[in-house]
Amino acid sequence: MMLLGNRLRVLMAALTLVWVHGAYAAGTVEPAMTVAHAQASPLVAVAKAGTRVVAVGDHGVVVMSDDGEHWRQANTVPVDSLLTALTFVDDQQGWAVGQAGVILHTTDGGEHWTLQQRLDEQPGLLSLWFENERHGIVVGAYGYAAQTQDGGQSWQRLQVGEDGDDYHLNHLFASSDGTLFIAAEMGNAYRSTDHGATWQALDTGATGSLWSGLGLRDGQVLLAGMTGRVLLGDPAGDNWQTLDSGTEEAITALTQLADGRVALVGNGGMTAISDAALTRFTVKVREDRVNLAALAPLNDGQIILVGSAGVMPQ
Repeated sequence: MMLLGNRLRVLMAALTLVWVHGAYAAGTVEPAMTVAHAQASPLVAVAKAGTRVVAVGDHGVVVMSDDGEHWRQANTVPVDSLLTALTFVDDQQGWAVGQAGVILHTTDGGEHWTLQQRLDEQPGLLSLWFENERHGIVVGAYGYAAQTQDGGQSWQRLQVGEDGDDYHLNHLFASSDGTLFIAAEMGNAYRSTDHGATWQALDTGATGSLWSGLGLRDGQVLLAGMTGRVLLGDPAGDNWQTLDSGTEEAITALTQLADGRVALVGNGGMTAISDAALTRFTVKVREDRVNLAALAPLNDGQIILVGSAGVMPQ
């Protein structure tokens, strides 16, 4: 379970429970509680719904902000379990996933959520990608992958890797030309050039787990993960070079800023921003050294950080 502790230690217990078929998997689904200062709850992922920022985390907490400063909790979330990832196809319609195969859907920019599916095998879901309002893919623990062609009403299993592979599939993302990539456990990564129907394993040269990835605007691809590893790949993902990230902390998420630079976050309060050429990263460490899970750029050039202490300033 090294993967769990390095992604976000504060959530390790919750993830471990579901992945060893804990009590939640066998129990009933309860709605998320309304809590004071929900933006200070442990948060795991953040996404943009138009100009709105929406973040999800433990106990079904979903918070949102239209200006990056004032936050409120979603009106309706039908689960009180850990939510791990979310995505929007426009400013209104989005999906979120989490433990025990939970898939949530919103049609109003995150204000209200419905329980669209609870997948039969109740996998721990870690990431998702939607091409449009109909076609999407979810991935998760122990090699789980599935796709929908009807907006999430039904799901069909996908094969990623060889038969018997059970690597955790940590992050699914698209490059600028639509090629799909998965950052996975133990240095594994996968590519699909047919919208996720089939997948090919990539030789990244890495051994430690890869936590996140990013398609750059110029077509190149980044993978990042354990011990500060950042890999830069060509558009096809056939050739990879290791970049000097300036840190040995586990990197949990990265994003490209409006000016082309890349920002990343990780454990121990680590933040870093590259130069335009990706030749150097300037690293800063927060005084509180709180674990950071995700980030999102705002329109004013600021960056929203989320992690074990909730929403945090840059």
